Amino acid sequence: MITEPLVSICIPSYNSEKYLQDTISSVLNQTYQNFELLITDDCSSDKTVDIIRSHNDNRLKYHVNATQLGVEGNWNKAVSLASGKYIKLLHADDIIYPDCISEQVRVFENDLSSKIVLVSSHKNIINEDGKVLFIKRYPGKTGHVNGIEAIKKSIRFGTNIIGEPGIGLIKAEVLAKSGLYCGNNLYMIDFDLWKRILLYGDIFVINNVLFGFRISKKSISTSLGFSQFTQFKQYLHIFPPDNAYGINRMDKILSMMMAYMWGLGRNLIYFINFKF
Repeated sequence: MITEPLVSICIPSYNSEKYLQDTISSVLNQTYQNFELLITDDCSSDKTVDIIRSHNDNRLKYHVNATQLGVEGNWNKAVSLASGKYIKLLHADDIIYPDCISEQVRVFENDLSSKIVLVSSHKNIINEDGKVLFIKRYPGKTGHVNGIEAIKKSIRFGTNIIGEPGIGLIKAEVLAKSGLYCGNNLYMIDFDLWKRILLYGDIFVINNVLFGFRISKKSISTSLGFSQFTQFKQYLHIFPPDNAYGINRMDKILSMMMAYMWGLGRNLIYFINFKF
């Protein structure tokens, strides 16, 4: 009897030959096995597709776009092909650690209240060689966290405290309600989805490091540089006075101050890692 996999791990790729093998290996080496790995390639001109085709594993399926869709389009293409009850979108240069899917699925399957719609964790920040630079932890309380409060806290911190797409496992039924990725503000594309998903329930933050976020010269975060502050500031305007998250004028002022400080910190990290 053929059954659908419980988890869909989706990797959108574009000229990803440098790190894609590490990313694929991190998925195929999971202790949890009931998953499908979907890779959508956005017309790469390097050896990305050759790397994908080199794998003889029936859990891995791939699709090459007929025309280039861009970041938003390729991300959405990847998740639109998913058949699992739970979905993870993983960048082609990031990694997940062996127990990531097992621990995240366990949270969902043990949630008798059915209030949890997103499961995340702490993460390692890794460099181009895979070396851990530092651990970035979810600030404050872990475990079951109210979804609205998580978004409000993120705004007050002036940054996406939840993390990049690969850190989260999402309920597919909620993703169908919230809508997919919107690339109007590229720096906020992941947080914008978290914001919409957490209108439907809560987040559970596992008190463990399950995800590795790679910073490299070609990554989106690095290429945006200090414009991240500007994009965060622009994003604040989507919260009207009567917003569902209770974000007020003082929250926005604090947010801009914190976002500026985060911008300085990120650029220092990029400078140290890529200038020396």
